[in-house]
Amino acid sequence: MENLKTNAGCGCNIVCSCNEISVVGELLVKNLNIDFLYLDLNTCERCMATDETLQKALAVLSGVFDTLGYQVKLNSVNITSKELAQKYRFLSSPTIRVNGVDICSEVKESDCADCGDLCGDSVDCRIFVYEGKEYEQPPVAMIVDGILKAVYGEKPGVDKPYTLPDNLDKFFSGKNNCCDSGCGCNNTQSNSNEQFTKTMFIYEPAMCCPTGLSGSAVDPELLRVASVLDTLAKNGVRVNRYNLTDGLQEFINNADVFERLDDEGNAVLPIVVVDGKIVISKRYPSNEEFLKLLELPDGLLDKYTLLKEIKDLGCGCGCGSSCC
Repeated sequence: MENLKTNAGCGCNIVCSCNEISVVGELLVKNLNIDFLYLDLNTCERCMATDETLQKALAVLSGVFDTLGYQVKLNSVNITSKELAQKYRFLSSPTIRVNGVDICSEVKESDCADCGDLCGDSVDCRIFVYEGKEYEQPPVAMIVDGILKAVYGEKPGVDKPYTLPDNLDKFFSGKNNCCDSGCGCNNTQSNSNEQFTKTMFIYEPAMCCPTGLSGSAVDPELLRVASVLDTLAKNGVRVNRYNLTDGLQEFINNADVFERLDDEGNAVLPIVVVDGKIVISKRYPSNEEFLKLLELPDGLLDKYTLLKEIKDLGCGCGCGSSCC
């Protein structure tokens, strides 16, 4: 498909921060930026449930976005340090912002045992107030309502001076000082990755089994990548992985990835995105590149660890004998 791109004379490319409007063909495309900010997606039930509910809300609205010509870009950010919290003016976990507008008009919190376990102290996380009721995860209707308010003109308020909330300061300080002392943090390496601040997303072709162990032929590259990601996850580093078989909406949510796929076809996959920017296409990162892109210490992906992890991967696709 041939795309026509204009910039209204502002000197920007297709994603224009000046007016946040692009032209693709004869369709006027308006960008809708959604930020999902959270402390943890491995342990915290509140964050994990909110992530799931957000995906459901986006699915509900997908037809509306298409009809109105909106291009949705979802920016999921794991707030892992005080520096990141300050960068994003983070007030409470989890947070959903639409074009800079928090879907919650106020911050209300309650004790979160999961995040308390992560830092070895008591920590409060956000509760969502919608139509007079309190929820530990926002209802789909609340997120849909918040997105539509942004679509129809609700603008961010005037930025106030930001100060890291005491609650978050306690969380990051406790987590950074935490170790394998029975607190529940599962940090057996003296938290060597407490400064991990990068977010990585991998967008892949359609496939049945991402481990590469399906069928009679083993894909060594997929096996390597699955082993790397499993090793990273066990060290507290999460990499999100989507493929066209069951993650098409994630491709649509990322405007840059969707444009590349539209322009170049499936041959451009896999695409690797770090902190919202495409850094690699048409191949997976090498082991060394994984460490460099994620700013992780050398030796984390040593051969012994990878070979050990491979034994336990299995297929894991749940497809049954039809493909494995």
